[in-house]
Amino acid sequence: MGEQTDQVVFFTASDAKYFSLCSDLIASIRAAHGELPRMCVLDVGLRPEQLAELRKSVELVIEPTWELGRNENYPPWFRAMTSRPFLPKYTSGTEIIVWMDSDAWVQTWRPLENLIDASRSGALAIVEEQFGPGFAVTVPTPTGTTLYRYTAESVKANLRRCYEQCFGPDIAAAYGDLPAFNSGVFALRCDSPIWDTWRDTVASGLRGGFHMLVEQQALSIAIRQGRVPVALQPPEANWICVHELPWFDPVNRRFNVPRKDIPLGVVHLTDAKNYRRLPVPNFPDGIVSPRSLLFRGLERGELVGYQNLRRNELCPCGSGKRYKHCHGRLT
Repeated sequence: MGEQTDQVVFFTASDAKYFSLCSDLIASIRAAHGELPRMCVLDVGLRPEQLAELRKSVELVIEPTWELGRNENYPPWFRAMTSRPFLPKYTSGTEIIVWMDSDAWVQTWRPLENLIDASRSGALAIVEEQFGPGFAVTVPTPTGTTLYRYTAESVKANLRRCYEQCFGPDIAAAYGDLPAFNSGVFALRCDSPIWDTWRDTVASGLRGGFHMLVEQQALSIAIRQGRVPVALQPPEANWICVHELPWFDPVNRRFNVPRKDIPLGVVHLTDAKNYRRLPVPNFPDGIVSPRSLLFRGLERGELVGYQNLRRNELCPCGSGKRYKHCHGRLT
């Protein structure tokens, strides 16, 4: 970005529930880049004390309007989605807008810098999701434990529901089994006509019904139909944890693309944000350890091993087996 840093503006959105994640995102950008670039936060339900805290760090905190009209079924945070295709109206003197969901954080800067540079041509710089094995996590409950599984089929089912509800059965049949272009991290020139195409497609989808993914799938439809040129970026520019958990390199203290010595640029938590510890394989041996994926967890060195587990407890890796029959055999 160099001398043109002031012509690039980062946007995210947050409500009270996402405030800590939003704070992590801002801190991670500062840590990875060395300083915080121009940044704006859309206020979709922050508390006054949270607003005051954010205003100490970022250029602007903006309360967006309901750009495409409000339905009584829309929750306040949905403005983070419907405002996304209208971001150029919320800034001035800007060449490129970078959007990052507040449940994402930056680990290394180079993939994000490449994403920004790729958008200078006018194409949308974005990552196409990759279906993977998902993950499973065992969560303690008052009566025992519950195993939650996230799979490629569960992700596809959610995409198909969005297409069916908002865009109709023909679109669902055409695109329902294809991965989305993830709108949680992207870069786009302010003067690109892509914004108009995206707005029109989202408006069309909202006439069909409400789904929290409508703006992302509207963008994916426009891309699949050839109406939006894209500069595709590698998965490390926006690693979607729901598809596959990253691997952790304990020597270099960083998260990698699974099984590869490639550090992630952006760790996009998605559903993984709901769990304090997840079964993360170590690089390069693949041995699983329960670990936090949060930026603050990495910063504080929250490394949790198996040493305090009883042999008859469920293994934290999510296999559903007793520890003694799973990773306990390795120790």
